[in-house]
Amino acid sequence: MGLSALIVDDEQPARLELAHLLQQVTPVDTLDEAGTMVDALARLQEKRYDLVFLDIRMPGVSGLEAMQVINRLPDPPPVIFVTAYDEHALAAFEVGARDYLLKPVSEARLRLTLGRLLDRRRENGLARVAHDRLPVEQEGHTRLVRVADIRFIHVRGHTVYVRTFDAEWASRASLAELADRLAPQGFVRVHRAYLVNPEHVLEVHPFFAGTYILRMDDRGNSEVPVSRSSARLVREIFGL
Repeated sequence: MGLSALIVDDEQPARLELAHLLQQVTPVDTLDEAGTMVDALARLQEKRYDLVFLDIRMPGVSGLEAMQVINRLPDPPPVIFVTAYDEHALAAFEVGARDYLLKPVSEARLRLTLGRLLDRRRENGLARVAHDRLPVEQEGHTRLVRVADIRFIHVRGHTVYVRTFDAEWASRASLAELADRLAPQGFVRVHRAYLVNPEHVLEVHPFFAGTYILRMDDRGNSEVPVSRSSARLVREIFGL
């Protein structure tokens, strides 16, 4: 699948030259052009690009000024500055530019830039997969369970188990390791033997000496104990 790119330059010959070079270097599905910064920012509000080539000196709004707007987009695209002036390189990187290309751009330099960006995109994609899935053991092989499907994780004997709606698998990781790994996804250590996904808690029941029992939304409506030391955290999470 090819890239979607936006080339922003007030000079049409410069846009055409870069567009031709880009198509020689990598597959491109969508290639749009903008001759003014106003047009460019309007396009960026309406459409998601894999890459934006931005001239740093434009009439009216400069490339550096435009970056202040681009960086506030919900999912800002990678921006590469393309310019005939080398004195703005430091400022460009300070506002988040991925690279700084001097005109005329050579094919070799563009290949190097795109190679770095595509490598980073592949790494980010793999990181997202690793972030969203948790490896568990199933009959001699590894199964990848969606983190969002996990109800709770607990220790029984010397083994850590991962519970989903209607299944349970063993994990090679310790409960402490899983607590660290899953904290960004909201998982909470509510007991020395239990780690819970609050998204799947159906009910909170008061229990002995200020503790609680959490009833989960798995098939069996499992009950998870809350230790006294974690009771305050549970109250804060659920607004009790």
